[in-house]
Formats: sequence, C-alpha cells, structure tokens
Amino acid sequence: MAPEPHRTLLGKIFYAIKLILINFLIFAVMAELVCIIAVHWKNWPSSRPNYHVNYNLFWTDINPDFGVWHRANGVFEHKGGCYDVTYYTNSFGMRDRPRSLHAPLPRTVILGDSMMEGLGIDAPYRLSNIMERDTGIEQLNFGTGGSFGPLQYAILYKTMASNFDHNLVIVAVLPDNDFHDMDYEYWKSIGEGQRYRPYYAPDLSVFYAGHFDPNEGNSAWDRTEAFMRAYLASYHVGQYIYTRFYWRNLHKYSGYNDFNDVDLARLYKSLNDIKAIAGAHDARMMVFLIPRATDFIELHQTGRNRLGPIMEQWGMKNGIPVKDLLPEMDARDGANWHSYFLPCDGHWSVKGNAVAADILEPWIYPQAHAAPNSSPSSHASAAR
Repeated sequence: MAPEPHRTLLGKIFYAIKLILINFLIFAVMAELVCIIAVHWKNWPSSRPNYHVNYNLFWTDINPDFGVWHRANGVFEHKGGCYDVTYYTNSFGMRDRPRSLHAPLPRTVILGDSMMEGLGIDAPYRLSNIMERDTGIEQLNFGTGGSFGPLQYAILYKTMASNFDHNLVIVAVLPDNDFHDMDYEYWKSIGEGQRYRPYYAPDLSVFYAGHFDPNEGNSAWDRTEAFMRAYLASYHVGQYIYTRFYWRNLHKYSGYNDFNDVDLARLYKSLNDIKAIAGAHDARMMVFLIPRATDFIELHQTGRNRLGPIMEQWGMKNGIPVKDLLPEMDARDGANWHSYFLPCDGHWSVKGNAVAADILEPWIYPQAHAAPNSSPSSHASAAR
C-alpha cells in the first residue's frame, strides 16, 4: 500500500474543502432524486417543477394600492399533485379574457381571492365562467391568490374594478383566511410582517406594512428563485415543509366559528366601504360565504355554524343580500363534501365550482335562471 502523500497545511485545507464539496454534491443529487420521486406521488399536496423559467412571478406585490396582483398579459404554468393548469392574464392583470372598461349593462364585477381566481382548475370550469356562460352577463373576475383579503377587495374595487362599467358587484368572502389577511399581528407572528400590503389599524384606518417595490420579482434573487422553482423538485419539497410549519397552528381553525369581534368589525368595514363605492356607481352589491374543509368538519362534528346566521342578519340590516354556501352545499352532498375540493389542495374542484353555480345563479340572477335555455342544474351532475 502506497504511503499517503505529505501535504502542507494549505494543501490539507484544500483537500478538506474538496471532500466537503464532493460529499455535499453527492448528498444534493441524492436529495433531489428523492424529491423528484416525492413530487410525482399521486395527489402530492403541493406544487411541482414546470421546467419553464418565469422571472416575473405570476402573483407578486406590484400594486401600490392593494399589494399582490398579477402582471398584465402574463402566463404561468402551475403544476401540482392533481392539476396541471396554465393561467393567462389580460391587459389589466385579471385572470380573465380580454375586457373593456366600457360595455353595455348588465355587467358584474366579482371580488375575491384564489377561490374566485380558480386556482388549480382551467378557466372554463370556474364559477364566474359558468355564470357568464349560463346568463350571458359578463362576469369580470378580479380574484387573485397570494394572500388577498376583504380590505384588499375594497381597495381593488375603489382603485381598479369600479372603473369598469357594471351594475352589480359580488364579494366572495372566504372566512378560512380572510380574517387573518386583515390582521397585521397575525402576519408578524408568522414572520411575514414586512411584506408590502395594507392592514386595518385598531381604529379601522388603513396603514401599509413593508416597502413598495415596483420591480418586485425581478431582482437577482428572484431570478435565481424562479430557476429553482422551475427545475428543482427539492425547492417544492422545501416549500411544502415550510408551508406545513407555517400553518401548523391553523389546521383546526374554522373561519366560520373561530373569529372574534375585531375580525367581524374589519369585515363589516370592508364590506360597507364596497357598498358605498358601488352606490356611487349605481351598482348593487351581494355577498356570499365560502366554506372550506374545516368548516364542513366542524358542522358535521358539532353542528356549529356561527358566521352564516350572523352575516345574513347583518346583511338584512344593511341592505346587502348575503348567501351562506355552507348549509346548501352540505345539503347537496354533505356526506361527500371532500369532492368539492381538489384532492391535493384546499381549493374548489370542478364539482365545487359547479355546485356553487347551481346555488348562486338562481339567487343572483333569478330572471336569467328562469329562462327556457338556462339549465344550471346540469353542472353539478356533469361534475360528479
């Protein structure tokens, strides 16, 4: 056996660094291979690499008024454990077909978050697209993901959506996270307090956290992250682990039942502001509540639904029709409520959108629903 060559101190240091780098590379390659297998499991509960670099993030904090929004004329391929969808935005940044500021009435503006945007499903199967197809009434979809709540709905409506001709505004409230999206202390508690977005102060005035950057998503780090997102399975596994830790205290949270008086005051404030803006544009306003899995579980285990009756009563007092989807969706197929959601994600499935359309269309558009050529009840059957 040949004797080990004599090395200087510097040579020993370089040798040690080389060994560390080689072992790190071997570990990284093995970890990536394991992650590739993981993200291709059936119903993997997070995103996957799409092998297409998109330097400008699809959802990013680029709007100075309400924070997160889509880039105009954007394209993003979103891959997950149970979906592979390409999103497109129009010239206004809406995930919607091209729209004009001015058009004959009737026309509806829809405000909401990722549930209304239709995360994880193709646009033709979204609630807004179904209602537009059934009624012939334009449904201008201003929904967006990226942690978007009622205060932002109100600001978006005031600064953007109200500029479009319309005679009805529909607000989709998602209690599951809408209360938290208006709570600065909550966002600080999870380490996101410096993100650029508006919040309500204790006196219900509006303040902004973070620093606005009109070039958000285009820094060197953003480009590096975009590359990792596009090509590395380990990036998506890491994101999933972070998300599990991020929501660790919310897995049993039911927005329908676990809110407080401050949460309600913020929601009332945002909805009243939307009503005032709608009135200035001679538009009506309607609100509906969207249940998530934890709300169905709570309903079945304890029978509780605190928020629905409270909001419906508040709506009657304030001249704002409010529809709670939880009891009617449960009555349609409560034993199989899981089918309302994507199996790898908490957003509505094609069936969830179809059932919601069946419930909401006769409530929002009773005349169109009664027309001979309209048959929305076929949607839920086709989605089963």
